[in-house]
Amino acid sequence: MRALRIAALAALPLQLLGLPHPAAAEGARLVLECSFVTACSEAGTCAAGDGPVRFVLAPLETDAAGAGRYEVTVDEEPAQPAEALGFAGPFLWQPSEGTRMVLSLTSETTALWTRQIVDSGTDAPPSAEIDFLTCGILP
Repeated sequence: MRALRIAALAALPLQLLGLPHPAAAEGARLVLECSFVTACSEAGTCAAGDGPVRFVLAPLETDAAGAGRYEVTVDEEPAQPAEALGFAGPFLWQPSEGTRMVLSLTSETTALWTRQIVDSGTDAPPSAEIDFLTCGILP
């Protein structure tokens, strides 16, 4: 009985996020339809967000906690290899040399998307943008 209560408590945060239990992670894609709320630069300048963005997070090789290799698709762009620390993220990928992306799910309806340009191949300084998103999970 005690083991059953411990297992139920361990799964509780996942249920609060509205995400599948880690045991179902392999092969279970997570599709997020998001809207930009606020976009901020590395200098702290923020503006109202505009438009939608869609993420598909497909586990490829994960452990029981959902940590491991994923494939991330943003809108209609080609899928990119990604890594995650757990099945709720953060998800990290590098769509091109010198560019890093991180998607962090912060609740069942919110996320943060960080885009860093660390080397643009020009003399431009590194830059970053963080977007505050509202998201819905699609079946």
